[in-house]
Amino acid sequence: MNTLNEQGAELLHAEKIKEFNTFRMRNLTFKPNLSSQDLAGKNLSFAFLNGALCIKTNFSNCILKKTNFVQAELNNANFDNSNLTGALFMYSEMKECKLRNCNMNRSNFMWANLQNSDLSNSNLTNTIFIEANLQHSILNELNKNNAYIKYAKIDFTTWKC
Repeated sequence: MNTLNEQGAELLHAEKIKEFNTFRMRNLTFKPNLSSQDLAGKNLSFAFLNGALCIKTNFSNCILKKTNFVQAELNNANFDNSNLTGALFMYSEMKECKLRNCNMNRSNFMWANLQNSDLSNSNLTNTIFIEANLQHSILNELNKNNAYIKYAKIDFTTWKC
């Protein structure tokens, strides 16, 4: 019999998000470990990945609209070229993430730790970074129209428009 983690991962790899979310609701204390998995190109929109371990996970070229990553461990994850519209990243650990060429329109990174991450060439329109830690991050060539960066930590951050 498959472990809870294997069952959850199989549902995500098959892009069965409704079934995955039902699985998460039936196993409330379960936190998926998707570390080092390759989910590139998947449509995981609306997935409940809150609290998940996704260290070094490849989410590049994914559609992650309104995906819940609240309190997830996402250090060294790759989100390059992904659609993160409306995704929730509050309180997430996202050190050294690759978030280049992403659409982050209306995403919420409140209190997220994005130290040493690369957000180059991303769309941050209406994105929330209240009290996020962006220290030592790369923020080049961004569309930051109406981005809300109040109280964010931006020391030693590279900004080039």
